[in-house]
Amino acid sequence: MNVFSLALANVLALRRRLFGLVALVSVAAAVCLGALGIAGRAQGVTDTGVKESNANRSITVDRPADRPGTAPLTDRTAARLAKLPHVESVQHRAQVSFGVLTDAGDTVLLYATTHRPALTPPITKSVREDLFPLRPGEIVTPATSQGVDLSALVGQDVETETTRFVRPGEGTGVTGHARLVGVYDPTWQLDNPDAAYAADPTVIGWAAQRSGEPEKNYLATIGYDQLTVVARTAADVPEVTKAVQRLGYPAVTLQQQLDALPAVLEMIRVVGQVLLGVLGVLAFVGAVTVTGALSRQRAQEIGILKAVGFRTRAVLTMLVVEMAVAGAVAALLGTVLGALLGSVAAALLRGSADLAPYVEGWVLLPPPVTLLLLLALTVLVVAAGSLVPARRAARMSPTDAMKDW
Repeated sequence: MNVFSLALANVLALRRRLFGLVALVSVAAAVCLGALGIAGRAQGVTDTGVKESNANRSITVDRPADRPGTAPLTDRTAARLAKLPHVESVQHRAQVSFGVLTDAGDTVLLYATTHRPALTPPITKSVREDLFPLRPGEIVTPATSQGVDLSALVGQDVETETTRFVRPGEGTGVTGHARLVGVYDPTWQLDNPDAAYAADPTVIGWAAQRSGEPEKNYLATIGYDQLTVVARTAADVPEVTKAVQRLGYPAVTLQQQLDALPAVLEMIRVVGQVLLGVLGVLAFVGAVTVTGALSRQRAQEIGILKAVGFRTRAVLTMLVVEMAVAGAVAALLGTVLGALLGSVAAALLRGSADLAPYVEGWVLLPPPVTLLLLLALTVLVVAAGSLVPARRAARMSPTDAMKDW
C-alpha cells in the first residue's frame, strides 16, 4: 500500500476525529462563499448592465452654471464637442417640470426630459415594443412617482399642466394633454427620480414657454441642461473626458456614477472579504490543533510505520495528505452550504425593491475561477497548518514512539 492510499484509508478510519475540523472549515467556507456569491453577482449585474450598452462609453457634461466664460450647451457647443478626437456622438438632454393630473385627483410633478439613446430607461410596460424615438404628444413616466401608481394609465390620454412665462418671477398654468405610452422601473434615476421622457419638440416647446424665450431661439441662447458625449471605445473615455474638461465644462463618466453598489450589498461584499481572512485563520489553526492531537494519539501507529521501514518523508506526506483530504471534503461541503446560504439570503433580499435587481438567479456563488481558487486555497491552508505538527511527529524515532506500548 502506497502513502496516498494509506492516507485515504486513515481519513475514513479517523472520520469521527476529523469531524470537528471539517465542520469548522465547511461552515466558515459556506458563510464566506455565500457573502462573496451575493456581492459578486450584484457587481456582475451592475457591470453587465453598463458594459452591454454604450453607457460604458458615456461622459456626462453639465451646464457650466458657475463658469461665465464658458459657452452654454447649445447646438453649436454640441457640434464642437462632436469634433473632439475619439468622439462617436453627442446626445443632448433638456428638462422642464410639468404636472400630470390623474382621474383620482392626484397631481404628480414630473420633469419632461429628452431621450438619449445612450441612457434608455428600463421599460416595464408599454403600448408597443419599440417606444423610442417618441412621437410628439407621447410621454414615458416612472411606474410609480410620489406614491402614485402611473402604470395603470399606460395607453391613456392624461391631462398635463405646464407653465407659461408672464414676467420675471411670475407664470401662469397652461393645461394640455399627452398620451402615456410606457412606464419604466422607478429605481432607474440617472436623469432624475421623476424624469418623464417626451419627444424633443415637446420638451423644447415647454421649456421655451416656461422661460419666455421664443422657441426658435431657445437652443441657441439658453441651450440644453446636459450633454452626453459618447466615446468610440471604453478605452477612449479618459482621454475624451480630459478634452471636455479642458474646454471648461464639468464632465464625469457614467461608469464612475454606476460603480457603487447599494450600501447593503457593499456591506455584504466587505463581510465576505473579512470572512475570507477568518476562514484562512480558522483553517490554519484548526489544522495545527487537529494534526497535533492526532499525532500524539497515533504515536504508536507512527512508531510501527517507522519500524517497518517507512521513512520520515513518507510519514510526513501521509499525515499532510490526510489533512489535505479533510480540507478538500470541508471545502466541498462548504460550497454546497454556501450555495444554500446565498440562495436563502438572496431570496430575502429580493423582498426589497431597491435590491431585487442585483440578486438575479437562484444559486449564488462566486465566478468559477474565483470558486476554484478559494477551494484550492482552503485545501492549501489546511495542509500548511498540519505541516509543523506532522513534521514533529514524523521525526520521532520508533523507540520513542513505541515506549508506552
